[in-house]
Amino acid sequence: MAHHIHDPAHPTRRRALLTTAGLGALGASALVGGPPSFAAALATPLTGSHLSFTPVPVARKDGVTVPEGYTVRVLAPWGAPIGPRSPRWRPDASDTAAAALRQVGTGHGGVQYVPLTPSHAGNRRGLLVLSHATADPVLLHADGGQSSTAARTAKEMASLGVTVLRIELIDGRWRVRADELNRRLTPASPVAFSGPLDGHAALDTGDETRGVLGGFAHATTPWGTFLTGEDTIADAFGTEERRWRPSSEQERYGLAADSSAYGWHAHQPRFDLAATPEEAHRFGWTVEIDPFAPDAAPVKRTALGRLAARGAAVTESRGHAVVYLSDDTHVYKFVTARPWRDLRAAATSPLDEGTLHAARLDTDGTGAWIPLDHGRRDLRAAFRNQADVLLRAREAADAVGATTLRRPGRPAVHPVTGTVYCPESAGPGGGRVLAWTEGAGDHGAAVMSWREFARPGQGTDALGSVFGAPDGVHCGVDGRLWITTDVSDVADRERRVRLGNSALLCADPETGEVRRFLTGPPGSAISGVSSTPDQGTLFVTVHGPGSAGPGDEDPTAQNPRAVSNWPGFDPRGRPRSAVVVVSRRDGGRVGT
Repeated sequence: MAHHIHDPAHPTRRRALLTTAGLGALGASALVGGPPSFAAALATPLTGSHLSFTPVPVARKDGVTVPEGYTVRVLAPWGAPIGPRSPRWRPDASDTAAAALRQVGTGHGGVQYVPLTPSHAGNRRGLLVLSHATADPVLLHADGGQSSTAARTAKEMASLGVTVLRIELIDGRWRVRADELNRRLTPASPVAFSGPLDGHAALDTGDETRGVLGGFAHATTPWGTFLTGEDTIADAFGTEERRWRPSSEQERYGLAADSSAYGWHAHQPRFDLAATPEEAHRFGWTVEIDPFAPDAAPVKRTALGRLAARGAAVTESRGHAVVYLSDDTHVYKFVTARPWRDLRAAATSPLDEGTLHAARLDTDGTGAWIPLDHGRRDLRAAFRNQADVLLRAREAADAVGATTLRRPGRPAVHPVTGTVYCPESAGPGGGRVLAWTEGAGDHGAAVMSWREFARPGQGTDALGSVFGAPDGVHCGVDGRLWITTDVSDVADRERRVRLGNSALLCADPETGEVRRFLTGPPGSAISGVSSTPDQGTLFVTVHGPGSAGPGDEDPTAQNPRAVSNWPGFDPRGRPRSAVVVVSRRDGGRVGT
């Protein structure tokens, strides 16, 4: 039986180049490579301080709003060229799949800024890695997605996955630069498997291994690679076979005959659940990508379990890498078997050996990490071996009594205190943000203490603290928390209207103060956050502007601008997912 959380206080509520995001307790001196005084200043938490910016109000307008004293600019929108020979995006969406492969993808989910150098120059030059989670067929195609053709499938596949871009701050503006590192990875790209299920029969379809779906989970490792989840697995698979019925495992991953958002199975049999059931086993993994190795295939790390992860964060425990992950209902932790530097020195991936755990949060504010180890009595009967446990990791978490949460999102680790923050986006009251501290402050510990850090504000919104459906947390090296929201997850329409458009909030972990920092256009989610090491630039992904929510007028081929026309506002165009770049006019740290 899954362990359902019940809080007694609120019984009804939800290359060794190192980047700043997702590295947790690695330390700012390693991150920025600057002099000790600079590193120490960045690592100093905001103890007793208050956020100084004036919060922005609830917004319903078609645009992005930031506080007074800040600038916001659009970077890397869907369809933007990734190289000098890339075709320009067509506002009528008549681009082909061939064009899409040389353009920035759509449905921006995660974002990570990776400095090109550990020196101060890393604040001005780096790589931007974007994951592309979903495509809206109505907006992606000139005919509104009405034609079920092989060309439509090819374009949708070419528009998802991952984009890697070299960017540089030139004359005060971030720009995409032509570079051999710029590239696209899609559901048709070659990939490799590693770890316990490499070569396993459950993944053998008799065809070559292909495909990165992209998703919302995103993190960087201490050794400079990018991790993304594949939480949109159900969108890719379906079948027209009337006699087909899903297994309990397939149901646990959301797979159903009509689960496909695109209908790829009509033209790509590998996505047909009846024709090629093993193909779905090849997706839902945590994918590792080396942004500095354009010829290296992405690797699906099976030791981390097939979770279809919605969130990821990476930190350390006594030299071991620790990866926090979340799926639709559970929170997990993977601890490497040996210190990651030793494994890298031996030319072995740190993510190929280790232990995956699932979290149990008890009502007294304590909790435990339960190893998903086949040797446990509650796993031996239902799973054939350890490979089967990892293949069906969601079911394994259910079997050991892991706590069932309501759509936990992207976690973050405080770089000084080690506290882990994780949002719960659904549930009564519009969600909440949880926080936990590992036993003895060690991320490899078997026990923890947990609490609720923040809930959507009640009453008036004078301080900009009212929010709903927190979907992710990013923690800067100075300890401020950035909380992303997706108001489409709020079930109550009246409350959703009160919340306005999705927002990005900034929180002081010392005081608990939360302020609304940014609002997005209608229909969008604020889905990812990253920053330069000096915190002078914030990169924020605006996912799916213009998508219809409950009660909205649906976009159509004739009027794709029914909900939004951001960011181009072209009277012949359509809304586009994009990254927005936020900075202070005086050059200071964003959010203070």
